[in-house]
Amino acid sequence: MSPSAATTSGITIEGFLADAHGAKYRDVVRTHPEAFARLMDVLNHPDQQAELLTAEQYGHPALSGIVQTIEADEVLAGPLTNVRFRQAVGVAVRLVMESMGWSTTGRKGPVRGATQFKRAERYRPPLQAIPLSPGDRARAAFEAVERIGDEEERAQTASDLLLALAQTRRAEHRSF
Repeated sequence: MSPSAATTSGITIEGFLADAHGAKYRDVVRTHPEAFARLMDVLNHPDQQAELLTAEQYGHPALSGIVQTIEADEVLAGPLTNVRFRQAVGVAVRLVMESMGWSTTGRKGPVRGATQFKRAERYRPPLQAIPLSPGDRARAAFEAVERIGDEEERAQTASDLLLALAQTRRAEHRSF
């Protein structure tokens, strides 16, 4: 099953404010209503939820999976310069991850590729987690490579990966 097929959860602004920690950011929701509504749209999109899960499954904070989407969004760009708004993003990510059965670990990890976020919460998968298929893992790995470094570095990494894959297949006497 692909990550996106397993994601059907989400949060609302009302649900965010009903959370004890989320309620502490009532001022952020009130000050930036359009941006916060946009954040909810991003976090509730199945593809973005799949990115949250994929990031965690590959050893990165969930936020790493969607940070470029969030930082590139014109509606969110201004409010992201506000520390409290960024903290509210973290709370919202936690609520989405919990709605999908994941739990916090109490540990933070670096958010690679981010300009506004430095560290974010790590999550523990549900006990009955459905592993990614080999094809989904391969696609996720190539998608992750596409987000690393500059264009030249990405091209070199992709070339190196394909060469290594071809050599492995050849050594196993399997077609490529």
